[in-house]
Amino acid sequence: MRQANFGYIVRKKSYYRPDAVAIVEQTTREEYTYAELERRSNSIAAELEARGVGKGDRISGLFRNSAEFFELFFATCKLGAVLAPFNYRLSPAELTYLNDDADPRLFVYEGVFEDTAAALPLDEVPAVRIGESDGDEQMAADDWNSFYERDPSEVEVAGAFEDPAVLLYTSGSTGRPKGVPISHKNLFFSSVSYVVDTELDSADVTVTSAPIFHVGGLNIFTLPLLHAGGTVILQQEFEPAETWEIMADYDVTKTFAVPTMLNSMIGVDGWQEYDLDALELVVGGGEPVPTELKEAFAEIDVPCIAAYGLTETTDGSLFLRPEVAMDKPPKCNGKTFTHVDAKVVNEDGEECPPGEAGELLHRGPTVTDGYLELPEKTAEAFDKDGWFHTGDIAEVDNDGFYHIHGRMDNMIITGGENVYPSEVEEALYSHDQVDEVVVIGVDDDQWGEIVKAVIATTDSEPIPDAELDEFLGNRLARFKHPKEVTFVDSLPKSGTGKIERQAVLDRHADQ
Repeated sequence: MRQANFGYIVRKKSYYRPDAVAIVEQTTREEYTYAELERRSNSIAAELEARGVGKGDRISGLFRNSAEFFELFFATCKLGAVLAPFNYRLSPAELTYLNDDADPRLFVYEGVFEDTAAALPLDEVPAVRIGESDGDEQMAADDWNSFYERDPSEVEVAGAFEDPAVLLYTSGSTGRPKGVPISHKNLFFSSVSYVVDTELDSADVTVTSAPIFHVGGLNIFTLPLLHAGGTVILQQEFEPAETWEIMADYDVTKTFAVPTMLNSMIGVDGWQEYDLDALELVVGGGEPVPTELKEAFAEIDVPCIAAYGLTETTDGSLFLRPEVAMDKPPKCNGKTFTHVDAKVVNEDGEECPPGEAGELLHRGPTVTDGYLELPEKTAEAFDKDGWFHTGDIAEVDNDGFYHIHGRMDNMIITGGENVYPSEVEEALYSHDQVDEVVVIGVDDDQWGEIVKAVIATTDSEPIPDAELDEFLGNRLARFKHPKEVTFVDSLPKSGTGKIERQAVLDRHADQ
């Protein structure tokens, strides 16, 4: 269905609302109308096509929240190609794995990431640089501005409803990232869900502060609002005081952020004094929304609600409606979006009665088809009846509200970023002095959770913090580094000699 292709959608908006502002880049204050977004994405699509990019081809890259990302996104949609934005906070080794897995025809990056791009093995992948490099140019990259020199007239929209539009990565239970191809159908119904369930329309304005390489930054209000014909203010990178200024200056009506970001925002002195009369709704996701956050926004008569979703569900699955938000505990994520089904099942796959915890499953048109070239992992998580097994432990109360208790696989969520213990443990085990290690999540007021490592060394001597931090520097992203480390003589083991993770958690989680 061509009409559901987001390249087609922005074209329609350029017909109906050509002079309406679609995107504002907060850093430069530059505005892009729907007509300009259409023309610029047409030129980019024409240049990509001339370079041999077509249906099914992938383009990867490193982007902050920028107009260029969306111009490229709509261009790739029109060609039936797939855009894969990577988390620029990852280490070169991690990014190399993602890029090899995505197997792109083209690599596009902002000049500020010159050093990172230069550290990747891109010899066989043509590169394009957006803007000036941050320092010396190290890459043999083409200039992005040349893409605008092509004829901006319409290009025929290619691709079907079921075709992938974007490729996002999420960590797997082994710690290895898994590519999730998200189709035009998934994006379309995710967008419709936010339009229907949050009453989003062309009069709304949002600020996108969460990074667009995350499913929440891309799909909570951002793409839905462009679908509805409203205005998206792009904050290049999150800075809490600046976010308040944007919300006041542009009369933001609805916004999304992870609770860690929201906590930083209400920590800004005098935040209540900003002109927030236009603000109607704040959505927190990726972590539980604490009561303190809800109460803080309630003081300015704005509901702060929880939403739940995963990359595999194109984000939105559960949504706590504003009228009941203050009456529910932090781990309550509400009820399903209009176009999503959910259930909680026990180990035998039988649906749990209210009050009984089990695994949360989702089904609906926002649920993706599986993982990129990982048939076994896809078969494990996506069953033949269309249910996606989230790996989250949840229960339903008597009123049909879903309460999320945590990950079945011990995932740590710190500042909205997912960290799998096995990934950090693997990196730590490569240190010569580490004999045994277990990584756990510890509750933290600022970050939701922090990463903690419990280590037994080969010589029973602790490793200095600075040395350990430097050792992990090229192996893991900064947010995955342990913020706390406890050294022990040995770790508890079962009768078979396996380390007992739960015993470590019970003993060290509160220390």
